[in-house]
Amino acid sequence: MNFSRACLLFSCPDRSGIIAEVARFFSDRNINILTLEQHSEDEFFFVRIEWDNIENIFSDTEFEKAFSSVTKKFGGQFRMHFFSQKQTLGLFVSKEPHALLEILAKYEMNEFPNLEISFLVSNDKNSEVFATRYGIPFFYISTNNRASFDYEEEQLKVIKKFNPQYIGLARYMKILSADFIEKASCPIINIHHSFLPAFVGANPYEMAYTKGVKLVGATSHFVIPELDQGPIIDQDVTRVLSGDSVEKFKCMGRDTEKRVFAQALKKVLEHKVIVYKGRTIIFE
Repeated sequence: MNFSRACLLFSCPDRSGIIAEVARFFSDRNINILTLEQHSEDEFFFVRIEWDNIENIFSDTEFEKAFSSVTKKFGGQFRMHFFSQKQTLGLFVSKEPHALLEILAKYEMNEFPNLEISFLVSNDKNSEVFATRYGIPFFYISTNNRASFDYEEEQLKVIKKFNPQYIGLARYMKILSADFIEKASCPIINIHHSFLPAFVGANPYEMAYTKGVKLVGATSHFVIPELDQGPIIDQDVTRVLSGDSVEKFKCMGRDTEKRVFAQALKKVLEHKVIVYKGRTIIFE
């Protein structure tokens, strides 16, 4: 990621002249547009623009003030981001670390734009070794034989202390309460296998094996109070071959989950996602 870049996400009711007006806004200021991707859906217009801000043409407040005239003209809304600005992420994990390790490996390789992982919360003590390896503050918060409001209160104290911009559930195997989601006050990204809702419960891969499924899938989505109903960010599948064992199912499932989770986080951190009517508009 080129940290001199900035990006704009703009949406408004669809009509003629939007692109011309937006392009004129940048042209009048001698700003070089690097990429422009647009999409129309349900009579609504969406556009994502990246530009080179190497000469510090705008600060964020200056841009918001200047672009508000375009927003007002078309009755739209926008958000923008300078990639030179640090982004912060808090991670939650349970016993299985595959999705977490995928994120940490990409974090180490600087594949996420200007990211700081603020903390790692886990209900499994074995996860501390991963946090220690990367110098990430670790918080073990047990969920065994405890009411959710009890341990969620501890978790929320961590969130309040670090105030992350995003939270990632890297196979955190507890349902979040509506109260927790509201008080976290930031987007929460989850990953789960795509056998839901057909194969719910503790042993989805065993049930999938018994039914002879031909695809192992994974879905990453934003978390909302309705369980596993949040806007989908990314999905993928891996084909199952006849003769594959339950253990092979699980291995393929882990590979698919960690890949999809990393792809979803990357799209969010690169500001390529707009939530619209309970679903997502994704820019490539």
